[in-house]
Amino acid sequence: MQNKLFEARWKAYKEALLEGDDLKFGFDRKTPQPTKAACLGLLLENAKNDMLNNPTMMLFENAAAASTSAGNIATLNRVLLPVIRRVMPTVIANEIIGVQPMPGPVCQIHTLRVKYAQTFPVVGAPGFPGVIAGDEALGPFFIARYYSGNGNPTNPAAAPTATLEGTVGQRISIQIVKETVTAGTRRLSATWTFEAAQDAQSQHAIDLEAEIMSAMAQEITAEIDQEILFSLRRLPGAPTSIFDQSLVTGTPTYIGDVHAALAILINNQANLIASRTRRGAGNWVVVSPTALTILQSATTSAFARTTEGVFEAPTNTKFVGVLNNQMRVYVDQYAREDTPVLIGFKGSEIDAAAYFCPYVPLTATGVVIDPATYQPSIGLMTRYGYLELSDINNSLGNAADYLGLVGINASSLTFL
Repeated sequence: MQNKLFEARWKAYKEALLEGDDLKFGFDRKTPQPTKAACLGLLLENAKNDMLNNPTMMLFENAAAASTSAGNIATLNRVLLPVIRRVMPTVIANEIIGVQPMPGPVCQIHTLRVKYAQTFPVVGAPGFPGVIAGDEALGPFFIARYYSGNGNPTNPAAAPTATLEGTVGQRISIQIVKETVTAGTRRLSATWTFEAAQDAQSQHAIDLEAEIMSAMAQEITAEIDQEILFSLRRLPGAPTSIFDQSLVTGTPTYIGDVHAALAILINNQANLIASRTRRGAGNWVVVSPTALTILQSATTSAFARTTEGVFEAPTNTKFVGVLNNQMRVYVDQYAREDTPVLIGFKGSEIDAAAYFCPYVPLTATGVVIDPATYQPSIGLMTRYGYLELSDINNSLGNAADYLGLVGINASSLTFL
């Protein structure tokens, strides 16, 4: 099969891979995620180009025949690209942090902030520094309610019309914050026997190569999820709130009344995120299976509604419901019962606690034969970057401001 023929078919094949509601919405099938399809499209292009241009991937041109190995192209179409389509959009990063794909092994991550463009002296407030050009606007540090009005912080109000008539008013500007990120690598390999492949195909019509690649892809995705969750849980430091069931006050009617206290603590952390970022309250939660059980059994009320939902993703972290009609709840199946509840806010792909930057989603070495054992082997690799911004002078760069933790005292838990 010639490269030109593959390129001609690639457009239609790529468009088919990018169809489906799971690329338009999040796990809850309600939250719009318009950038997910665009991100996957770039990753598919990166995977295709890598396979066609990298001779170590066994898709190099044969100089004599001027063609690309048809068998390897078939493997790319039949196995690898569908695996990328099914697995990579389910990385938890798509739901809780910003995702900015990398066109190359090193690129820049961008976030956006609003600044005051002019130094504005303040009247009626001796010693008050006023607004300094370059200060962040709309952030948690300093909001000058007088910047567009009368300039008096002790009595902020609109200025007399004659004062501002015919003027452009005070100016604000937009700054793009840039950080460099470099792609890292994860690798897995697998070996099987020809006999095992023959028996699986004959007895169960199973393509063993496809099953092995799918399993390796899911393992890599699960490990990426765990890397991200581990890093995010570490950012806020020690939990400032602890759910200790033995310390819950009041006279409960049944155990669900006590469990409702966990949702109240989660609400508190979500609102603290709003006060720190001035962007919004926490809108996602990642819990352990134990904490999920507590939320599901909590008393239903305006302040602590139980979660409900179904498992959607084929990875270890799954969407399980909505808390208080605003926070999407995900369960980390690998979390211990004393793992803190992680609460966070994601506004957009440039407004989040951290940034996941996929480069080459999945690349297979192709099937190779071990010269010592004559057994087939295959390798799988992914490359991506991950970045947390920690500039304390910029609310869009202070990753910890976007996160909160609620600790769980596992020894205090009872369910009866």
